[in-house]
Amino acid sequence: MRIEEIIAVVTDQVTEGQKNDLLAEIKNDPFLHKEYRSLKNAWALSSGQAGMPESKIEKAYLTQKAKISHQKPVITLKLLSVLKYAAILLIAFLWGMLFSRHADDKTGITEIIVPSGQVAEVNLPDGSHVWVNSDTRISFPTGFQDKTRQVMLKGEAYFQVQKAKSQFVVSTKYGDITALGTSFNVHAYDNSRFHATLIDGMVRYSNAKNSRQVILSPGQQVAYSGVDSMNVRKVKTDLFTSWKDGVLIFKKEPLSEVTKRLERHFAVKIELQDSILEDLRFTGNIENESLIDVMEYINMTKPIQYTYNNKQKKLIIRQK
Repeated sequence: MRIEEIIAVVTDQVTEGQKNDLLAEIKNDPFLHKEYRSLKNAWALSSGQAGMPESKIEKAYLTQKAKISHQKPVITLKLLSVLKYAAILLIAFLWGMLFSRHADDKTGITEIIVPSGQVAEVNLPDGSHVWVNSDTRISFPTGFQDKTRQVMLKGEAYFQVQKAKSQFVVSTKYGDITALGTSFNVHAYDNSRFHATLIDGMVRYSNAKNSRQVILSPGQQVAYSGVDSMNVRKVKTDLFTSWKDGVLIFKKEPLSEVTKRLERHFAVKIELQDSILEDLRFTGNIENESLIDVMEYINMTKPIQYTYNNKQKKLIIRQK
């Protein structure tokens, strides 16, 4: 498999059948899988940073051209710009250069936007590492100089925080999560139940509505819908963090929630035409499968039927 074939998969330049075949090959080859994840990350970031000046792209491309030329892939003209853009964005982020569509030179704030259907990884100025889920935006200072390292989040992200004397704060519309050095996941989409899951270390959640606070221990999760009380429980953390590794895990999850995650994962619109379907429970793992593969699996296990309009990127699910 040549690198342009991986890029074709990442940028959706292949048919559904070709995509399934290529994903199967990528899944079974550790080297191809690593290249796929790297290019997919670069493409996710480039998709959300369309305002990066062409001059910066050209300069970075010319500087790094010799380093990637040894691969000498046979690249079609249609894919050349995609490879160039993806490679430069990957190189830029490995260098720690964060380009933003809404960069503010006066305040020194950088915003990262990851569109639906993509997942990205970024390094923060303090060395902390963040996995950013689809349909998510995060913003942070270009350099943490205050006593508090603050990151604004709308959507979902997994944080691996670099230990430091200053506290690390993730601010959402639902409240703040405070840590010193730890790993945790924050799910803070609009019109969705908020939850924060702690993998290791310790964090404090401060509710934005009533200022109540809870301290989490590893393996605990705090959840809040915006109207009811906060709920703390013990969970299997991989159910809520596997997305950063390209895997979606569902365990007896209602179809109404499954479809929300599938919408973000595949960048499609999903409509449940029968309300009775919302409470159907689904269990399964998704890794490198296409949307149709997923729907065929659900179709075999649940009383549903579906139609998909590829042009409109819209899936309609009905009761069988």
